[in-house]
Amino acid sequence: MGRNVFWPVLLVSIAAVILAVMLPGGRPPEPPRYLPWQIEVLPDGSARVFGVTLGKSTLGEMEQLLQEQAEVSLFATDAGEKVVEGYFNTVTLDGLKAKMVATLGFTPEQLQQIFDRGARISTLAQGKRKVTLSDPDLLLARHTPVVAITYLPGIDLDEETVRGRFGEPSRRITEAEGKVVHWLYPDKGLDIVLGREAKEVLQYVPPRAFDRLMAPLEKASAEAPPSRNR
Repeated sequence: MGRNVFWPVLLVSIAAVILAVMLPGGRPPEPPRYLPWQIEVLPDGSARVFGVTLGKSTLGEMEQLLQEQAEVSLFATDAGEKVVEGYFNTVTLDGLKAKMVATLGFTPEQLQQIFDRGARISTLAQGKRKVTLSDPDLLLARHTPVVAITYLPGIDLDEETVRGRFGEPSRRITEAEGKVVHWLYPDKGLDIVLGREAKEVLQYVPPRAFDRLMAPLEKASAEAPPSRNR
C-alpha cells in the first residue's frame, strides 16, 4: 500500500513545482552569470569575470564564490621573476568544469619578503622554484586582490567556438614554431591561447593592464626564428 501512495504524492509534488514556476510571482531559473565569455568591462579600466573584479576582489572572496580553497604558492625563476598564485583544481560554474589560477597583486618588495619567509622550496623544471608560503603569508595572500585569472576549460574549444562566443580578435600572435596562437582582445583584457598539441588557455587581465600581458608576447614573437615552409 505504501507504494500505491508514493506515486500520486510524487506526481502532485512535481505538478506543484511546475505550477509555482508558471504562476505570476514564480521563480524562473536564474540565467547564467559566470560563463567565460561574460566579461564586464568597468569604467575604471578593470573588468569583472566569474564574479571576480580584477584588482579589487581578494583571493578569499574568490574562494567563497567558487566554494573551493585554493592551493597558494610562490613561483620564482632564475631570472628573478616571482609571482604568487592560487590554484583551483576543480571549479564548476554554470555547468562548465575547469581549472583556474588566480594571480595575486603583490609588489616586487612583498614577493621578495614572502620568498625569504618561505616554509619550503621545491625545484621544478626549467629553472623554476615553488615556494610554500608561511602561515602568516598564507593569511596575507587571502586578503590580497586577484589581478589576473587563468582559466583552463574542461572542454575543447576550437576556433569556430571561440569566434562564435568571443568574436574576432583584434590581433593574433603565433609562437612556438606555429604550434601556438594567441587570440588577443585588448578591449576585454583577454588572451585566448589555442594550440595544436595542448589544451586551450584563457587569460584575463584588466583591460588597462593589457600592455603587461602583451610585452612578453611581443618579445617572444620578435625573437622567434622565421618558420620554414614544408
